[in-house]
Amino acid sequence: MRVVVLALIAACGGAPEVAPATSSRAADPIATKASPTDEIVAQINGRPVWASCVTAQGAALAKLGSVPDAKKQAIDDCIAFELLAQEADKRGFADDAEVVDATRTAIVNRVVEIGFEQTYTKPADIGARLEKWKRDNAWRMHRPELRASAYIRVVGPDEQARPVAQAIHDKLADETGLFKVNLDEAVAGMPASPAIEIADVPDKAKDQLVPEYSNVLFAIPEVGRVGGPVKTPWGWDVILWTGGLPAKEMTADEMAASAFPEMRRSLFPIWVAQIARDLGIKPEIDPAQLARLDEVTP
Repeated sequence: MRVVVLALIAACGGAPEVAPATSSRAADPIATKASPTDEIVAQINGRPVWASCVTAQGAALAKLGSVPDAKKQAIDDCIAFELLAQEADKRGFADDAEVVDATRTAIVNRVVEIGFEQTYTKPADIGARLEKWKRDNAWRMHRPELRASAYIRVVGPDEQARPVAQAIHDKLADETGLFKVNLDEAVAGMPASPAIEIADVPDKAKDQLVPEYSNVLFAIPEVGRVGGPVKTPWGWDVILWTGGLPAKEMTADEMAASAFPEMRRSLFPIWVAQIARDLGIKPEIDPAQLARLDEVTP
């Protein structure tokens, strides 16, 4: 019945056909017709049950499978919905705090759907902003393999640093599925000298790293294994391959499609700001109350 009730809400809800009296109520329980040609098929205490409700409910029932006398069932469901709406009205639920919040959420979602989501449905809808992004990010069409890594670096004279790095490597060489935390564990309790550093390196192409480091990293056969030790300009490194992205070739349209969701999200605050300008409204924030947010929030 949950699916049926949701279908009824979609089919029968809305503003009244005639302008209601001034009220502070969150919602009016009187159903409105879906179009100028919508017809009243029944009345409950003078309130209409519309043909659009019956049609929508019939479609919802059809999705549930075989329903005997589906048309009668659809009419009965719409009548039941109207009776429930009148009972809710009688109980004053239109003024209930949860109903107020649900109504505000519903109308805001409708504004977003009509004004934003239906405006920006595909990359081309973003227009000049997308074209500039494509020009600035043309390099993404030919992405080389990117590898993220972490390293244990032993710093000091070669005669001291190299054997320590080799011992650490030997401890980890046969291990698989390693993470950076395992590097921390591998050096726990070691002497303070020579100095040992551990750090992450974000996704990098091979030519973005010094050759000594990149040659070892890109020779590691699988994520979660180590390579080395190797002398870099900063010390002796044991290198762990932690992740990354494979090489990929994309067309401009494919690149735009992959970027579209994030670009559309970035447009949302701009769209909201434009609404504020159109309404001539400037939001006012109370800095003192904002600072006390954790204290005043129930």
